[in-house]
Amino acid sequence: MRTAMATFWPPTDDRLRFMKQLGIDDTILWATTFPTPKAVSFKELLSIRTRCEAHGLRVFAVESVSAHFYDRIVLGKEGRDDQIEAYKRMIQAVGRAGIPHLGYNWMINGVWRSTYANPIRGGAKATGFDYNLMRNAPLIADREYSEEEFWDNYEYFIRRVIPAAEAEGVKLSIHPNDPPVERLGGLPCLMRSRANLERALAIQPSEAHGLTFCLGNWGAMGADLVEAIHHFGPLGKLHYVHFQATKGTVPAFTESFVDDADYDPIELIAALDEVGFNGVMIPGHVPQIDMDIEWRTELSAKKTPYHHPMGGFAARAFTIGYLKATIAAVRRSREGRP
Repeated sequence: MRTAMATFWPPTDDRLRFMKQLGIDDTILWATTFPTPKAVSFKELLSIRTRCEAHGLRVFAVESVSAHFYDRIVLGKEGRDDQIEAYKRMIQAVGRAGIPHLGYNWMINGVWRSTYANPIRGGAKATGFDYNLMRNAPLIADREYSEEEFWDNYEYFIRRVIPAAEAEGVKLSIHPNDPPVERLGGLPCLMRSRANLERALAIQPSEAHGLTFCLGNWGAMGADLVEAIHHFGPLGKLHYVHFQATKGTVPAFTESFVDDADYDPIELIAALDEVGFNGVMIPGHVPQIDMDIEWRTELSAKKTPYHHPMGGFAARAFTIGYLKATIAAVRRSREGRP
């Protein structure tokens, strides 16, 4: 169990140096800035891996490709088989470049927030969501889609890509819907609950399929996080953790500082330690604090469909320091050291 940080493609040297200066050994590549599936090539990923290794960083995962990579799959439209074949080639590129995880989601409607500047501790700002303000959003696709259609389309996809992941030694890690509500913009938010995520994993059981365990979204669901860790951990389904902090549950919640969340970080890290979790945890979204610099790169601000603020360098350093200290304290306690 160790801390990591994520950065957008292409990673910049200043961000990679910053990670290493914080004592981090792993990074995750956010792929929303890749223009096409073809761009996620073996040669490009290998080049990124070697660049990161030159900074003393392992690439633990690629995650969150843009919606136009798989929108026809999700909607069950003509051309979905072509997108699935492109997705399988991407899995192959990830595996052969020596990257062990590919994180994905089932939310072509993106990350939704009703505010990007909710005031929290000391005047810092955080994103927030209120379903009562967003539930009547206009359609973002050609029509309303039913839950049954989305499950059929998901099963069609996952049964075809898991064999590719198994063949390449890549673990697929599913992220919950953010926010975890019933539907938005006429589309079901399929991965909004523990029951639905368990259903997704059960369609084609495989050691190559597990969870991106996002604490912010699981917390907003109202899930028992400690119990979930004790359930999924021994099954090998906790691939890595987004240590995102939230207060409140749907229909309304706000993001927060890691030490001011509804969950107890010490309790969660102790639970992860108890189940032998050996993956990484990243901050994910963090609050916007004074004197900070936004983590998004210029390209990501222009090209990604998710335009919400991600917080900056200082807020990430605060979160990493808090997590590293908590991990150390939990381990000392387990070993019986003062």
